[in-house]
Amino acid sequence: MPVLQKIFGRVLVLTGALAFACWGYLMLRQACFQKAASRVLQQQIAKASTSPQHDVLQAHEAAIPLRHGEMIGRLEIPRVNVSVIVLEGADSSVLDVAAGHIPGTALPGLSGNVGIAAHRDTFFRSLREIRVQDRLSFRTAAGIFQYAVESTEVVEPSDTGVLRQNAGEELTLVTCYPFNYIGSAPKRFIVHARQRN
Repeated sequence: MPVLQKIFGRVLVLTGALAFACWGYLMLRQACFQKAASRVLQQQIAKASTSPQHDVLQAHEAAIPLRHGEMIGRLEIPRVNVSVIVLEGADSSVLDVAAGHIPGTALPGLSGNVGIAAHRDTFFRSLREIRVQDRLSFRTAAGIFQYAVESTEVVEPSDTGVLRQNAGEELTLVTCYPFNYIGSAPKRFIVHARQRN
């Protein structure tokens, strides 16, 4: 019996070490991607700054539809320490390394509702601390767009009405809920923000 216990203990230790190594690899991959993508975004912004503003905005509008994985910009929420590159798409290949712009929603600076998704246990972990009136900024090659949080809510995953397109300029953040849930979370946490000048 002691031999079996010893083997079982070693298997548990090895499993834990392997899980820790996988987690470390994923965190390193995210950090490397975010750093490299930040450099690319800075190059795009620098290039856009040498073009007339009218041309930049026209190119921004003409960019629709975007290609999967294409860079959109950086979302920042200073009070809760969110600073993340946003790519086009909301599947696991995007959400494993960045926040994702939900296809079919507006782009920052254009009329409509900009939908952004990210995992609750990575980039949107600190959304649990967000409050009404918190400021958000979305930096793209076309400019910096400022938003303020108006409300939050918890909805069913099937409730896509939170992404409805309105005449104003809105930003909707989507992540899984509850934040501490183990496994596939049953709800979605939604942050509604409106563009400010």
